[in-house]
Amino acid sequence: MLTPFLASLALFAADAPAPVVHLNFADVPYAGTNDFRQTLNVYAPATKPAKPTPVIFWIHGGGWQCGEKTSVQLKPKFFTDLGYVFVATNHRYVKSVPMNEIFADIAKSLHWTHDHVAEFGGDPNRIVIMGHSSGAQLAAYLAIDERPLKAEGLSLSMFKGCVPVDADTFDIPAVIELATNNRKAAGKPEPKYGHREIFGGKPELWTDYSATTHVAAGKGIPPFLILYDAAAALTPDQAKRLERALTSKGIQAKAFGAQNTNHGKINADLGIDGDPSTAEVLSFLKTVLR
Repeated sequence: MLTPFLASLALFAADAPAPVVHLNFADVPYAGTNDFRQTLNVYAPATKPAKPTPVIFWIHGGGWQCGEKTSVQLKPKFFTDLGYVFVATNHRYVKSVPMNEIFADIAKSLHWTHDHVAEFGGDPNRIVIMGHSSGAQLAAYLAIDERPLKAEGLSLSMFKGCVPVDADTFDIPAVIELATNNRKAAGKPEPKYGHREIFGGKPELWTDYSATTHVAAGKGIPPFLILYDAAAALTPDQAKRLERALTSKGIQAKAFGAQNTNHGKINADLGIDGDPSTAEVLSFLKTVLR
């Protein structure tokens, strides 16, 4: 059985980039380097908004070891048609840097966004952070653990919401245990390079890199809409764990399980009229961006 992040490797290998829609700024360095993995794209409405508009900050999937910021399907057109600015970021891969450096990449990308998005009509203090698969794990972590943002002189107050899409790693020790039990029951061996290795190879790191570990009241954690494939093996349990961790501390959170979908489709369908997950996103944005 493939976990969602491993399955996403094949999905992203075959994924064709969406047509460019209002792409205002491409391959922008955000960390003071020439590393393509540390660049972002900015999409904005065709006409600059009369007043600052919300910003959707998107993190691609790919198991932390592949994927690309242009793998955005319908999202740029969907969100810019709503009048929002859409930012899609790259990050370095886990086989090149440890997980905490990937967190730092996302924080640096957010720093650039916070400092420059007003040039495109965006409001740097009304950002909704989103992502799919491994990108969903990163989005949730950055919206909960304030340390990477603090290192950039930022705070959680920049976020108005977080929408992680079908991730299986909000509580890493729990998913390692569940996935191991599932493989044992199916008579399958452990992968040579899986969650244990990706998240540092040590139980204390698995705990520290889990978004659920850092949930606490009074930190300014934003509201969450947690989307997942209701029929998947691992993501429903993880979504509900994150929902419980947040709501137990009085933080607004909703886990929504989509029917008749899969790990790739739930992401690709965002922006399609009549898609249930898209309807949930629209309702969530209406609530948090009032």
